[in-house]
Amino acid sequence: MSARKTRSSIVFAGSVNDELVSTIDQPARHVHSIFDAIGELATSNATDLVEAVVIDDTLLQNGSVEYIDALRRIDPTPTIVVIGSTSGYAEADAHVPTDTTANKLASAIANAQSQPTEQIHDTEVDLDEVLGISDASDYVRETTNLGDIDLVRALMHSPSSFKEVLIDLLKQQTSWSFCAIIDDIPSAPEGSDTAPLRYGHEEHGFLAATGSTSSDLTRWSRWASCWLNLARKQRQLKLLAYKDELSGAWNRRFLRTCLTKELQLARSNRRPLTVMIFDIDNFKHYNDRWGHDAGDEIIRELVRLLRTIIRKGDHVCRIGGDEFAVLFCDPAPPREPGSNHPTTIEILAKRFREQVANARFPKLGDEATGCLSISGGLATYPWDSSEIDGILEKADQRLLKSKRLGKNSITIGKDE
Repeated sequence: MSARKTRSSIVFAGSVNDELVSTIDQPARHVHSIFDAIGELATSNATDLVEAVVIDDTLLQNGSVEYIDALRRIDPTPTIVVIGSTSGYAEADAHVPTDTTANKLASAIANAQSQPTEQIHDTEVDLDEVLGISDASDYVRETTNLGDIDLVRALMHSPSSFKEVLIDLLKQQTSWSFCAIIDDIPSAPEGSDTAPLRYGHEEHGFLAATGSTSSDLTRWSRWASCWLNLARKQRQLKLLAYKDELSGAWNRRFLRTCLTKELQLARSNRRPLTVMIFDIDNFKHYNDRWGHDAGDEIIRELVRLLRTIIRKGDHVCRIGGDEFAVLFCDPAPPREPGSNHPTTIEILAKRFREQVANARFPKLGDEATGCLSISGGLATYPWDSSEIDGILEKADQRLLKSKRLGKNSITIGKDE
């Protein structure tokens, strides 16, 4: 995939004003139906990107969720704009009226693209499940006569079920007709009492119970707070072992551990798995000229940009000073023959490279915008290798090839 200059296009679907299509300041294609728009996305490639799909709202009246979901399954990156309606289609990224102008449409697309992509916070990630390091198969959860040892075993073997075990133990040890851990007091059921779950300066919500005395509820809430704080500390330590402190990306340990698990799943489900390795072109120049604070800003911003592009289930890792790896874990069910997985990843990689080229880094002064580029290489199981080291080595070889070809490019496909 070379660094050729491209102008992303817009696909218009349905009864859209021809004047709007003709005056938009970039390549435009006008199709008649949602299915034609899906076809345009399916046949586009990394040198012919679709920036936005603008849909006449009459096409969505019999299945907006399904139609927009189908578009995103083909390519998750284009902005979806509904024209003719200012509300009613929450699945879309933007809405414009029927009489919109080219400038207003371009502004709506730009505004939608500037909105931060929702990310899963660390506190919502089941790290053991992502990494495949939990040994739940060896953990048989007790349902009667629970005690502290069961909480320890849940923490070690099945941390995602810890709170559930904690509540079950409370129910067995008390005569309460109801108990639960809630986020705030208004969430408590009518007639229940609450007590804060607080350990030192750490807040863990509230314990709500029905049928408890005030003293019992206070005593058990203190006991539960200790356990909840222990669970949080254990999780924080585990995150420290697998996260890069500067960028917030995962680290090399995470990459190899997660890749081991995902490769096993890819073999079992007969689906592809792609890894991209890339680095920042001439990164030493930025560190030497503007200082390490500027270099740190570049690294953090790259990770932020990449997270707005990759899909749920994909992972970005920092594996060296300015070297990164992206693990594209297909979140969809196993693919049928003829999968377009490599093409889809190529589009995501291309879009990321273009985002980096246009990014702004205030600490770089006069060169704040349009100064940065990346070079990378992609390798895909099973075509390039069936082993972890082989996949990583092939991606790294293609990164070096991108460097030899003049940088600012991402190499994918058969080697010469």
